[in-house]
Amino acid sequence: MPRTTPDWSPESEEDYEFARRELKKRFAQWRAVVGAAVEKDAGEAPIHYKWAYLDGHLTRWTCEDLDDVYLELHPAKVMVDDDDLADVLEEAKAFISFLDETGLLDPDSEPADVLVNHVDAIEQQFRHNMADASRYSFGKRMWMTAQAEGVHLDDRASVDAFITDFNSRPIAQRDAILGPGLLPRLQATGRYTPPGTQPKAPSTKRRKRRR
Repeated sequence: MPRTTPDWSPESEEDYEFARRELKKRFAQWRAVVGAAVEKDAGEAPIHYKWAYLDGHLTRWTCEDLDDVYLELHPAKVMVDDDDLADVLEEAKAFISFLDETGLLDPDSEPADVLVNHVDAIEQQFRHNMADASRYSFGKRMWMTAQAEGVHLDDRASVDAFITDFNSRPIAQRDAILGPGLLPRLQATGRYTPPGTQPKAPSTKRRKRRR
């Protein structure tokens, strides 16, 4: 029987995808009602990072969760133009307000006004962290370099050509972009997770972590 009620704390990829689509649809409907611009990916970032890197509960939020998403994960993984940084935090506040006003904000969350005020309070730190190249992940470093070299990231052929060219460059040149010692680690493990994106120790509100 097709599911009709989303599980806001999904355990499987299938349940997550259903909950994600439903939550984004409701967020878009709410934005339309309040007169905000309706964008296709609105809500994608907080939903994705909450499930993939934090406790997996899409409608339960704390100030610590907001710090994790916007002060740690965004600087490590998300490419945003400086002119659009304010929009990122406005979306975060809108998402919290949406959950609160539609009755979806989980009772174990911190109060919506506390969460919204916290987003305002971390704005300067968010901007600082987003500009701190030491926080960038391997992938973010790679794609920022590609963009700087004129690669269109939605052009598969252009991306493939860049990767082939990048892999042929001297190790010292690649180290200058990715960070010293990263290439041997990548070759040994096949993956790299930068400081700031490691899962934290489980607690009563963090029962699972995903990579």
